Amino acid sequence: MGAPPTPEVAPRSDTQAVEAAAPCPNPYFPLEEGLTLTYRAGRSSELMLTTRDVTVVPEGLRGKVAVSLKGRQGETEATCSAEGVRTGLGGLEGTLLSASGMDVQVVNSEGVAVPAPGMMVVGGAWRNSLSVKLQPPARKTGGIRPIIATTFDKESTVVGEEEVTVAAGTFKALKVRNIVTARSSRPGSEGRSMESHIWFAPGVGILKLATADGTDLELLEVKRPQAKAEAKAKARRAPKAVAAKKEPKAP
Repeated sequence: MGAPPTPEVAPRSDTQAVEAAAPCPNPYFPLEEGLTLTYRAGRSSELMLTTRDVTVVPEGLRGKVAVSLKGRQGETEATCSAEGVRTGLGGLEGTLLSASGMDVQVVNSEGVAVPAPGMMVVGGAWRNSLSVKLQPPARKTGGIRPIIATTFDKESTVVGEEEVTVAAGTFKALKVRNIVTARSSRPGSEGRSMESHIWFAPGVGILKLATADGTDLELLEVKRPQAKAEAKAKARRAPKAVAAKKEPKAP
């Protein structure tokens, strides 16, 4: 008898390959030193997210994500673990609040902003919540600074895989549907819900965010200092390699 036929192995999709990857760095929220993502925010503003001070910790990686919007600055701490990525401000929405010009005090934050790669597949779902106290700048309220206590509850579901083209290029991405409900702490107040979609690309993160009113965020540029340094080092080595090839052979 001959040897049994070798079973055919189906090629893995990009999503399956991500599933098999280590949880950190998380491909959908890369904590990569110096990574800078620039977005068009709204019609004409630019928003910049920069990752810095990345260190190895027992649970995985920890770093800071700085946000710049309309001349205002904000920052949050992010930690990558086997569960996913948690941020001190509960994800993108909270991070944007930090650059809103308002004073933000986090009362409670639960759940991951982005789950582990194994959850980032079609049908994957997760929840997170952020409770904050907000105060407007005194210069805009005549010295009166009311405290606004709000809780944001978010339900996220991966609804599909798409090829997405943004100003920064074309990427294979996961489309995630989000339902965010904002609730005031006032007794009897009703929550208000809003639906949005976010597209995530492995190795980059957020490509685009869209609501019913249109595209609120679109990736314009990705900068990776580490990749640039490696390219320069490769370019410096190249002339030496060419020179070595041109040397005459010894008799």
